[in-house]
Amino acid sequence: MKQLLVVLAFLSLTGCASIMEMIPSRWDVNQAKVITDIQVQANHFDCKADQASQLSALAINVEWFDTYARTKPTRDIAKLTDTITTTVKEYQDRLKTGPVSPLYCDLKLKIIKQQTEILTGSVQGRF
Repeated sequence: MKQLLVVLAFLSLTGCASIMEMIPSRWDVNQAKVITDIQVQANHFDCKADQASQLSALAINVEWFDTYARTKPTRDIAKLTDTITTTVKEYQDRLKTGPVSPLYCDLKLKIIKQQTEILTGSVQGRF
């Protein structure tokens, strides 16, 4: 009988954790501000100007956003930050090897903007 109670308690606690994963996190003014900053930076990114400095500033905000989402914890947003973090890191790594073509910059920038729009919708859509 005790074993049955232990198993039921374990299953119910595991079930609660699973349910909590499905509930979206609440509105957070800090995340809303930084994701808006990231979106503005992406919209004003100039592929003809110094890409390294622009990307460095963008990467700092993306890192802040990712770190904050993981430590808060806002698991629903933290799952989404991996994609933009990876994209910005790939772009930085490519820039370290030498100049990039305008086409590469434009394509990476479009991807970053799409990822930012998804994140912005997720963060700003909470209540």
